[in-house]
Amino acid sequence: MTPDAAPRTATSAILVAAGESTRMGPTGGERKPLLALGGRLVIEHACAAFAACEAVREIVLVAHPQDVVRLRARAAHSPEFARVGAVVSGGASRTESVRRGVAAASGETELIAVHDAARPLVTTELIERTLQAAAEGGAALAALPLADTVKVSSDGERVDSTLDRSVLWSAQTPQVFRAALLRELLERAAAENLVVTDDAALCEHYGQPVTLVEGEPSNIKLTAPADLELAAAILRSRGEREVRGS
Repeated sequence: MTPDAAPRTATSAILVAAGESTRMGPTGGERKPLLALGGRLVIEHACAAFAACEAVREIVLVAHPQDVVRLRARAAHSPEFARVGAVVSGGASRTESVRRGVAAASGETELIAVHDAARPLVTTELIERTLQAAAEGGAALAALPLADTVKVSSDGERVDSTLDRSVLWSAQTPQVFRAALLRELLERAAAENLVVTDDAALCEHYGQPVTLVEGEPSNIKLTAPADLELAAAILRSRGEREVRGS
């Protein structure tokens, strides 16, 4: 997408960083968003990508309760946090964390983009493509068509069946919604005690269409220690390409 074609619809970005990071293993007491990666914190990489989008007017960080004070202090002087308007404490579930982030966002925003802070390599280009799709259709998410054959096993020991991978997609973030729509669905979910692990699932549950935007293989989610090593390698590769192309 060229700069002239980039969407200008006023957007609030909600970066969710409230998890316990238990699968990352020993990290010196740091949760994933506060780990060092390529000279920045993991969460600063994602912030920088969203801040580079003209449509993104503000960023709301939804942090683990024990990280709120530290992130607020860092937001005061980190250039990557220049568009951070609020740092709020997350809830017991992802749905509650997103609800709190949306509540802290400006009421003037037209779109709300929800992104996992544990995906630090998201590109501005992918963000803008997803914003454009949501501006046109109401809701959109980045996702990749599944390359691997997927087996179903009910007991974890024997294969029950094989799914048709031609219709399967691996969801990523950002996931973007018209602000009024997301606020309405979050209210309905709260009233019904509905908890989902994926924000687009709210639209699916309540019958709202969601547009698929082809994601990027490099938009990985940091889950295990090896993912951090892979992310560092991808960053080095990006830097090498920039040097060769300059």
